[in-house]
Amino acid sequence: MTETKNTRALIHYSLIVATLIIQVVIAVFIYNEYFNQKKLESIESQLRDSRTLERAAGQARADLLQAQDNLRKYSDSQDKEHLDAYFASLRKLSRNLDSIASSPQLKPELAALIQARKKQLDTLPDLDRVIQSVYTESRKPRAERKPLVLKDFKIAPPETRFDLKIEKQVDTVAKKPFLSRLKDAINNESEVQREVVLVTTRQSDTINTIKIKNEVDSVLRNVQEHYRSEIKTYEAGLQSTMKQNDNLYRTYDQLMWISNNWMEVYTFAVGDLSRALQDQFDEQRSENREIRKYLLTGLMFLMFLVLMLIIYFTRQSYLYQRELKLANEEINSNLKFKNRILGMLSHEVRAPLKIINLFIDRISKKNSDERIEDYLQSMKYTNSSLLLQATQILEYAKNQQRGQTVNAVAFDLYSETERILTAFRPYIESRNNEFTVQNGIAAETVVFSDHILIYQLFVNILGNANKFTENGKISVRTWLVEQNHSVQMHVKVEDTGSGISKADLKRIFDPYYQGRTFNNVENMGAGLGLNLCRETVELLGGRISAESELAEGTSIYFYINLNKSTQ
Repeated sequence: MTETKNTRALIHYSLIVATLIIQVVIAVFIYNEYFNQKKLESIESQLRDSRTLERAAGQARADLLQAQDNLRKYSDSQDKEHLDAYFASLRKLSRNLDSIASSPQLKPELAALIQARKKQLDTLPDLDRVIQSVYTESRKPRAERKPLVLKDFKIAPPETRFDLKIEKQVDTVAKKPFLSRLKDAINNESEVQREVVLVTTRQSDTINTIKIKNEVDSVLRNVQEHYRSEIKTYEAGLQSTMKQNDNLYRTYDQLMWISNNWMEVYTFAVGDLSRALQDQFDEQRSENREIRKYLLTGLMFLMFLVLMLIIYFTRQSYLYQRELKLANEEINSNLKFKNRILGMLSHEVRAPLKIINLFIDRISKKNSDERIEDYLQSMKYTNSSLLLQATQILEYAKNQQRGQTVNAVAFDLYSETERILTAFRPYIESRNNEFTVQNGIAAETVVFSDHILIYQLFVNILGNANKFTENGKISVRTWLVEQNHSVQMHVKVEDTGSGISKADLKRIFDPYYQGRTFNNVENMGAGLGLNLCRETVELLGGRISAESELAEGTSIYFYINLNKSTQ
């Protein structure tokens, strides 16, 4: 039997532990699905934001390429519109970079990455300030490129008179762009337009060819010197203009270099951020999957364990139920036998009790001693009570499910209590106890209730008081409290007996409880008296309580509700 109880306890505790573990697993699963999923969604949201920043960085690169294209077009055509488009593209690039840097969702992480990238490069100036500075410089007036203009000069005519015929022949050369022509001229590779002057003389006189030759050579030298001087002046102006343009173009190239470096800083920073977020996202998703896999596996194992325990417990319960059914059948058989015995005993006891009452009546008719008469009446009252109790036992044996009921009849409460207390006086005085009564119930107080139950209350309480008191004092006090349609009967029974300990006092109204301090008392009984008193008092709508100290006596107090009789 002990082994069976231990097995059942082990099964119960196993089920409880398994259920608790399942709840913990479910709680962890919910935590993983909610909080870790929230974390994963947050990383995914940041990853989407980083993708947006990557698109902004890509747009910044496109703006840089557009600026390079506009600068090239300006270099070829010197058109101001291309130069303005060049600055507009750079400003758009700067705005895109500013939008990346000011991203509210990724600002702390992105700022750290940008700072790390900037440390890898030399100190970069502020892009907006550089763009504005170069733009302001580009708006300053520059020296205009003047066309080549050769001044005319006069040649003194020769002294010899002759007719001159001058013919000018010009070579036709295809015109090139200005910068190409300028480059060819600097490299001495340009094709220039040549002019050939044919001078034909005709004179009737004899010609001095030597003199003419000298005069022509003088003219040619003058022309050569004149053109050489003009060319040097033009080249000097051209070099000044080219130097100014070269400086400006170098500034434009420097601005492109700065813009490209800024773009690379932001592009690489955004790329690093996206890769880091992607790694976090993959790691968190993998972690969530691992946790989910282990939790579900553990949950399935625990559910299988619980299922096995339930199956085993169900089988054991079936066996216990079958044993319980057999035990109930045996108990019912025993109860039937007990009720049969009770019925037989109560039926057989009634006849002797009736005979005893008959003999008491006969003795009372022939007796003239008042003291003996009191004893006879007390015996008859006690015997009549036993007869009533035997009748109740017989009724209970017939129908044990009915329980205790109130058989209400109209009776004089004062006369009934007097009869009960008078019948108990010889019994109490037999142990040399002083018995005092203060009956505060008014005479001719007729109530409608069960006088047998009231008698049983007095019998049990006074019987206990007399059992634990010898050479002492027992007192009874009764009084009534009027209600609207009923009265409350209050009773207090005090004795100077052995008393009850504090530990026993808490349980004296429990069924079958016998105090631990009463081992020296004979005829302890079954421990049902006060329990029956409590049930009777509660049945009559009242309450019962006890106060006691060891070696100082006991006080029992109760009250019951009794309906007023209308008769």
